[in-house]
Amino acid sequence: MCKSTKNLDQVSTFENGGKCYARIPKKDIRSEGPFDLTKLTATDRSNFQDIVTKLETYGMCVVKGYYSVEECEQMKKELEPLYYRDEAWNGSPFPKQTTVAPRLALKSATCRDKIVCDNLYSDLSHHFISESNLFWIGEGLRRGQAGFHLASGIAYRVGPGACNQMYHREDMVHHNVHPIRDAYHYGDDSHMGMAVALTKMNKANGATRAIVGSHLWGPLDGPGDFDKNMEIHLEMDEGDVMFMLGSVYHAASANDSDSERIAAFFFMIKSYLRQEENYHIDQDMASLKNMSLKALTLLGLHISEPFCGHIDYKSPALLINPALEDVEGKGKAKYSQVLYPVFEDSERA
Repeated sequence: MCKSTKNLDQVSTFENGGKCYARIPKKDIRSEGPFDLTKLTATDRSNFQDIVTKLETYGMCVVKGYYSVEECEQMKKELEPLYYRDEAWNGSPFPKQTTVAPRLALKSATCRDKIVCDNLYSDLSHHFISESNLFWIGEGLRRGQAGFHLASGIAYRVGPGACNQMYHREDMVHHNVHPIRDAYHYGDDSHMGMAVALTKMNKANGATRAIVGSHLWGPLDGPGDFDKNMEIHLEMDEGDVMFMLGSVYHAASANDSDSERIAAFFFMIKSYLRQEENYHIDQDMASLKNMSLKALTLLGLHISEPFCGHIDYKSPALLINPALEDVEGKGKAKYSQVLYPVFEDSERA
C-alpha cells in the first residue's frame, strides 16, 4: 500500500467474514430541507453573481431554457449513432439499460461549439477553478496562472428499468479529497460541471439526484449516511442546464417510466492536471504498440485508478496493444480495495 494518503489515516479498519470494514463517525450535518428546486434556480442567466452565489451555497445552480428545443434536437441527432455500452459493465459503472456517448467534443460539433465553448460556462470555470500562484525564480518572484480545460463530455441515455447509480463526486478521478467547510472556500474545487437536459428529466424517468450542500463535506462525510432532506432530484425541461461543482455528490436515478431520458454532462478541470511534456500527439501507433505496459503507463497511456485517462471507458494502453491485457489481468477492478462503512457515534472533528 502507498505511504502517501489524504484520508486513509483518518479511519480505522477491521476484517470480518472476508470483508474489510471502515469505522466512520456518524455525521451531525442536518439540513433546512426538504429543498425546493426553485432555491437552486437562477431566474436570469445574465446575473452572474446570483449563479455564483447559488454555486457557493448549494454546490449547483439550474438555469431554465438555456438552449432551444431546436438546438437540443440537433445535438440528439448528432449523438444518436454514438451510443454504446460494454457488456462487461454488468451494472457497474452503469446499469444495462444505460448507453453512453463519450468524448462528445470530438464527435458532435454542436456540443463542442454550443456547450464546451459556451461563454458563461467558461466564465464560471475561470471563476471557480482557474488558479494563480507565486513562484521563486532565482532572487525574484513570478506569478503564474493556470486556467481550465475540458476533462470530459459524455451523454447518458438512461432507459426504462435502469436502477439507481451510486452517489459519487466527479473529482475523485483526480483524488481530490476535501476538508470539512462551514462555508465555501476557493481553491478546494478542481472541476466545474455543466449538465444539459436533452429530454425532459423528472424523478420518474431517472433525473439526476444530488445532495445539496455536499460540496462542503469532509473526507468522511460520505453519502452512506446523511439527512435525506438534503437529497433533490434535478427535474428539468429540455434545454435547461445545471452548473455543478465537482465536489457535489450526485448520481443518475432509477428510470421507472416507459421512456428514456438523455442528458449530457461536461466537466472542466484545472489546466495543470496533465503531464508537463506531451508524449502523444506526434507519435504513430506502431511505435507505441511495441512498448511494454510499464512504459505506456509511465507515458500516461494507462488508466489511473479509478478511471482517469480512459478512452470510451477503456485503457488507452490496452487499445494500443490488446495483448497487454494478459499482463494487466483480464477484468482488473477499477479500485484497489472495497471498504464497507460502519457508522459509529462520534463527535465531529
